Amino acid sequence: MINGNSLILQFGKEPAYATLANPERQIKVASESFKATYNKKDEGLLTGGKGASKKELMSLKSEGSISTLARPDDVGMFLSAGLGVEADVEELGGSAFKHTFTAIGTEETDSLPSLTAFVDRKVDVFTYNGLKINSLSFSCSPEDYLKLDINFVGKQEGYKGIIDKGIHTSPLKAFKFRNGKVKIGNTVIADITSIKLDYENSLDSSIYTTGSGLFCIEPEAGTRSIKTDVEMLYTKESEGLRRTYYNADTDVALELTFTSDEEIEDGVPYELKFTIPCNQCPDSSANFGSAETIKQSMSFEAVENGTDELITVELTNGYETKY
Repeated sequence: MINGNSLILQFGKEPAYATLANPERQIKVASESFKATYNKKDEGLLTGGKGASKKELMSLKSEGSISTLARPDDVGMFLSAGLGVEADVEELGGSAFKHTFTAIGTEETDSLPSLTAFVDRKVDVFTYNGLKINSLSFSCSPEDYLKLDINFVGKQEGYKGIIDKGIHTSPLKAFKFRNGKVKIGNTVIADITSIKLDYENSLDSSIYTTGSGLFCIEPEAGTRSIKTDVEMLYTKESEGLRRTYYNADTDVALELTFTSDEEIEDGVPYELKFTIPCNQCPDSSANFGSAETIKQSMSFEAVENGTDELITVELTNGYETKY
């Protein structure tokens, strides 16, 4: 029998879309769901017999997702692939470096990077090429890690892939809730009880042309959707936030910062910081329904303000080159 703990999952950044990459990072996951999707269709005509006509393959693609934890080194690969733009690496002195990621533009030449996944399921090493990140979801709650769920759309499934035995999983600790910080406007909110950030690229993997054959044309990013949900203890201060940002159409900046227990060098911890300059609050509530401590929820959606980046993510770690 094959045990689930024996899974080996490696990723590599492709030199060109759907061109098989070399493995670069091995990721520990809670689950994976990579698969090929074959669209088979019959003629829909009467056969003169007892059954339907045979089906033929009309289109082919791959898709899947992984559930993992946000680690200070591995998360950079997914931020680079998911947002699309990484600035020049900033040297902070010594062994510390800052990576800055922003959302890719909307020009015809702007294209998200693609990845290859190598999935060793023991009966074979499956490959999934042309993987583009459709969504990234970061979430954490008390006494837990910063979890990361990633959804991919890809081109096709392959077999007889190669796992690089020289690559190992990251030894670094994942970011945790207890070292998280939420800033709404100019105020750091101390009584946060859960955090969730969803980033979506709105990739369209349903466009087929006469020249694309079995496969859809390369999916590109559409309108970006960034949603942040925070839950906090219900207080006079939190009610003030609700009235300021939900009862009115007031824009507000958000900052989410996660700092690791580990340091790159003395006094310089690993850090992950999300800055979303312009958000509106479409929903907020605090209701009494039990004898438990009352909490207030607030949802924010990023909107354009015409000047700032839609989102900026800064990752401080010991990795000195671009992802």
